[in-house]
Amino acid sequence: MPSLNLAIPIIILAPVYGYFGKNCTLAITTTIALIIALLFNSVWVLKCRNRITKILLIILGVFIAYQNSIIVSPCPWEIIKCEEKMLITATGIAKGDEGLVKIGAKITKTSEYKKHLLKENIILNLERVNNFRYDSSKLEVKGVLYTNEKDQLTIFVYKLKEKLYFNIFEKFFRDLHDRYICKIKNYSKLKKDTQSFLIALTTGNKESFENNNKNLFIRTGTIHLFAVSGLHFGILYLIFKLILNVLIKVNTIKSIIVIIILYLYLIFINEPISATRAFLMLAFWEINSLSRKKTSGLSSIALAFIFSYITNPLSIFSVSFQLSFTIVLVIIWFFNERFENNINKTLGLFTKPFTASLASFSGSFLILLASFNQFVPIAIISNILLVPLAFPIMIVCIIYCFFFFVFNIDLYFILNSSYELIFLILKIFDTNYFYDKISVTITKISYVLLPIIVIFLFNINLKPIYKFFIIILIQVLFITFSIQFLN
Repeated sequence: MPSLNLAIPIIILAPVYGYFGKNCTLAITTTIALIIALLFNSVWVLKCRNRITKILLIILGVFIAYQNSIIVSPCPWEIIKCEEKMLITATGIAKGDEGLVKIGAKITKTSEYKKHLLKENIILNLERVNNFRYDSSKLEVKGVLYTNEKDQLTIFVYKLKEKLYFNIFEKFFRDLHDRYICKIKNYSKLKKDTQSFLIALTTGNKESFENNNKNLFIRTGTIHLFAVSGLHFGILYLIFKLILNVLIKVNTIKSIIVIIILYLYLIFINEPISATRAFLMLAFWEINSLSRKKTSGLSSIALAFIFSYITNPLSIFSVSFQLSFTIVLVIIWFFNERFENNINKTLGLFTKPFTASLASFSGSFLILLASFNQFVPIAIISNILLVPLAFPIMIVCIIYCFFFFVFNIDLYFILNSSYELIFLILKIFDTNYFYDKISVTITKISYVLLPIIVIFLFNINLKPIYKFFIIILIQVLFITFSIQFLN
């Protein structure tokens, strides 16, 4: 897959240039070693028909990583906790040497993993926020947390919840998003828990979830159902493709319409990283299909990664970004062509959900443990049941929303029953024996090495269960190394 030769230098060198940028010898040595490793290997997914093309892609990847290291460089890895969502009370405005807006602020609300930062003085660096207009004392931000050259706690902001800088198009969909939530909360007959479930499932907004119910999904390893991502976009993609196949005969028009619909939905849910990755993968998949070339999940994920990184270099430090791309990469590795060809169709109804669940768990194990101190092995079993149910549940949600918003008919009893069924299933798996919080510091280089190791393991043709044990063993070795040398 030629695009992987462009993606790998970015995955490795962007953080290396950012962290070791002043150490030219180390940066150059790493670059040369990487180029040699990419040029002289036998991994089939890295092969190119033309060697010149491969060399040019590798050089382009090195160039992109170097160019964006200027943005990443003030962010030392060892203190980054990846993506952070905080409520900020601003106290004043200052302009830096280059005219960049910086705001002095205090953190008034954050996740439980960052409670020690509450009421801390902090600097907001708004370089990545275009056309920012400050007219509010309270802001909700996402960005990279680091200590600047003056030893001041700083957030390099790349997203604000208060969309003061939206254009008219984006503002329209933001207002539509808010009206959607408002109407469900104020006018639907759904139970309060079901309302929260519907809003979270369709928009990714989990704010209205009660802590008890939210913790139930966390303890059973199914909270990812509310992070709008590949599962949601894949289901919507299938639904709209089926409808358009009946209504339209021309493939090009069908592809354009489905890409536009998915893009509008992406804007509607405020473009979370996991959803953006899913949209880009499906868009590249559709474009590839139109060109009548053999479509490849690996090419799609590589192109999605490159595009995401170029448009927002800081996203490489986001937990959502790391989880989304690593899990999908592991799933593609588990579901190789030989596995698909050898599996019995009837048996596949049982083995495919199990394989997908193994891949998702093994792909997220290290990142969840490092970022949220969560270890949830029961997720392997709970997702085997819940993920296949996601398709009919999404259908029910779409039908409910269609009748509720278009005809003002409230089919609340259908959705209430669906949520109660899910709740009962989750209660079966809700046990402390299969959920634990483990506090451990893991070297951030593990986040880079893990997807690279998976790519180089594509040559190994094993059953998914053996792949599962291999990838878990590798991550356990990372954890052991970190405990030995960092703790």
